[in-house]
Amino acid sequence: MIDYIAWLFLCQGPVLPLLALARRGRPLFAQLKPVCGIGLTGGAISLLAYGLVISAQAHGDLATVAALRETSILIAALIATLLFHERFGRLRLTADAVVPAASPSSNSPTPELVF
Repeated sequence: MIDYIAWLFLCQGPVLPLLALARRGRPLFAQLKPVCGIGLTGGAISLLAYGLVISAQAHGDLATVAALRETSILIAALIATLLFHERFGRLRLTADAVVPAASPSSNSPTPELVF
């Protein structure tokens, strides 16, 4: 499982910096210098969070893990609005309404195929 997560990040990781370098050129390095530590910390936290989700899905009930993951999206939207003062407009409200609406479908039993 750790191998999968490592390969996923190693294969996807270099793509975004290369695209940024192609678009911005040499000034990119000067722009990254003041925020490099924050970016690396965010990447490490992202890797840890993804690893935790994969581990939970591998060892726990998938429907419960999926519901918890979807709920965390709503909590993140609330944090973004209250702490970071992001707008909570019609688009975010619609997106936040879709998350709980889709959650019951992930908990419904799937029909078994009978031959």
